[in-house]
Amino acid sequence: MSPGRHRLLDERGVALPLAMIVLVALTMMVLASLTLAGIEPQISQNLTDTARARYLAESGVEWAFRQLAASPVDGASPYFAASLLAGPDGRPNTADDQQPTDVPGQNTAAMLTTLGAPSPLPTRTPAEGTYAVTVRNDNLASDDTFTGIAVDSGGQFTDDNGIVIVTSTGRFRGATRTVRVAVKRMSIPPFPGAVNLAGVRADVFLGGTVHAGNASRYDIDGRDYDRNGARQAANPNKLGIQVQPGTQADLGISYEARVEQPFDDAGICTDGDCSPVTQAANQAARLGIVKGKDQTTGAEATGASAIGPDGALTPARMSRFLSEVASNPATQILRSTPACPTVMTGGTSSASTTPTISSGCGPSQTVNLGTTSDPKLVYVRGEPDTGSSFAALTLSNMIQGAGILIVEDGALQQSGTLRWDGLVIVTGRSVSAAFRSGSHTTIYGALTGMESLPDDSGGSFDFFLDDNIDFRVRASKQNLDMVRQMLSAHKILTWRESPG
Repeated sequence: MSPGRHRLLDERGVALPLAMIVLVALTMMVLASLTLAGIEPQISQNLTDTARARYLAESGVEWAFRQLAASPVDGASPYFAASLLAGPDGRPNTADDQQPTDVPGQNTAAMLTTLGAPSPLPTRTPAEGTYAVTVRNDNLASDDTFTGIAVDSGGQFTDDNGIVIVTSTGRFRGATRTVRVAVKRMSIPPFPGAVNLAGVRADVFLGGTVHAGNASRYDIDGRDYDRNGARQAANPNKLGIQVQPGTQADLGISYEARVEQPFDDAGICTDGDCSPVTQAANQAARLGIVKGKDQTTGAEATGASAIGPDGALTPARMSRFLSEVASNPATQILRSTPACPTVMTGGTSSASTTPTISSGCGPSQTVNLGTTSDPKLVYVRGEPDTGSSFAALTLSNMIQGAGILIVEDGALQQSGTLRWDGLVIVTGRSVSAAFRSGSHTTIYGALTGMESLPDDSGGSFDFFLDDNIDFRVRASKQNLDMVRQMLSAHKILTWRESPG
């Protein structure tokens, strides 16, 4: 072998460079592992902080939802009050209602949490994280792309569609998350009277034996009361009975005149005594059943003056409201048919808020009618255009409830003892709110009958007050506000989360 080839095959001295290369590679791997070991806890901490910030923002949304539901209503408006959109100080155009929005250049959001002092969770300290919440009207350009509803034309402080946009920002250590939602309040229409007959018919029956000696057992009062029966003179009065403006087509007389007829009857006798003096006294007593504001002057009135037209409650507006209630997940819907009519049976010794429901076509069940601290939505659906009215809901024994009770396409037959706080509505093509002999009824809020069938071939009365009953319906702003402030009357339309 030649000396040159021997030198090429000589491997002496290779071990040291290889060892150095391996050492460098191992050092780099160790350094990389150490670096990752130091970064991973920070990454994990960042993820944890971000998650906590998101949960804080969601907590702010939950808190805000309850605040919005409990917020007051302005006058007859069914929507969010201007004072809510003006911030905690209730005054427009001050620092607490000039907060930034998600729209650049628009600082029109109002604080819900205290300005400059974000809120910690209950029983927690600010060091454990906070949330800050703003609310604004959906009146800015392109808000419709977020809410899915046309932009509100009311401006910053006037809510015309029952929708507001809530932004909740959660902060924990250096992490920030924001959740933005659109909240809608149910469009509960105004009820201008204690009793409202706002459909295309206003047929009323008042028992022929109601006279001066027993008329005190009947009371339709548009003056405002709290649910305990105390007059609230500071609140506006309503009509005793509200009707639609215009003429009932089948009779050719005004709705107002049609309702006044049974109360203004000058031919009512007492035990065979038909003398002019007795008949006049009976006529005055029957007219005295209806109280409320004078339809012309607005002052307190009794009789025909407290029965009048008001177009604020229209069939179209009622139809939208009924659709919202029917589609609400919280609504308890009960089916009723002429073959299987619904009967609600309460207690025998005390009023029940969970009466038994039966129809004769299946097993019985109970329904929760609610309380003033937890009002409910109850919707009894009958059958439209059955050819004649049937009792879609019959009430017997002693029943009590609070919230909204709706009977659609069928009659409400009240034969027992009923106490209701809130709204009782009977509506549909052929309907009747009938209070039968021996019944005892107390409603604080409003009673409404709205028939949509102009030619009622069944001949039923939309509002039927029998002889020998105790009947009281009184307007109550307290209870109508309770209905508008129900949690179930509010819902979140849209939810969007973003960093910072």
